[in-house]
Amino acid sequence: MPPDRPGPPAAPARVPRCAESERGYDVAQVDDLLAAVRAALQPDPAATGPEGCSGPVLSTQVRAAVFTGARGGYRPEAVDELLEAAEDALAEAEREQCLRTRGPEAWQEHVDALTGLLRNRLDRPRTQRFRRPSRARAQGYSAAHVDVLCERLGARLEGTAPLEPAELRGAVFPPAHGERSYEEQQVDAFLDRAVQLLLASR
Repeated sequence: MPPDRPGPPAAPARVPRCAESERGYDVAQVDDLLAAVRAALQPDPAATGPEGCSGPVLSTQVRAAVFTGARGGYRPEAVDELLEAAEDALAEAEREQCLRTRGPEAWQEHVDALTGLLRNRLDRPRTQRFRRPSRARAQGYSAAHVDVLCERLGARLEGTAPLEPAELRGAVFPPAHGERSYEEQQVDAFLDRAVQLLLASR
């Protein structure tokens, strides 16, 4: 018997809220996204989206979601935990949809394309994997710390060491400047792709 489809995240009414004096995530924005996630997790073989996957919202959009701050809003840590579960469930649903509508070859092509993008960056020498901040005094991520995580990811892709998506999602790097730094936006985009690949490879 095939495994059950991952369930949607908990209903918004169960998300704890901040005190009125504290700022959290805007309630309406979070509710809208969670509703879209629940809709995406309903089976709909006729619907297709990017790369042959279905649903009104994709796992990559959940990971990129940003909410306005609001007094008395949802507690950020609770929402972030829900969204991690939502991303995992959507990624699995997208894989199932792609396998069902396009076949295993198409899904493997998708995984191989992601792997190639990441390897192109990982195979570069240490301290040269990402560009420097565009302004000389701009702050970036410590290149040394980013490189350590890149090497862990490389080992994960080789199958020689474990690395979970949560470790990439929660990665924090010390600030740095000049030749000792990497541009934050480029590193963040790379880590988004890395999370996508690890979820796709499960």
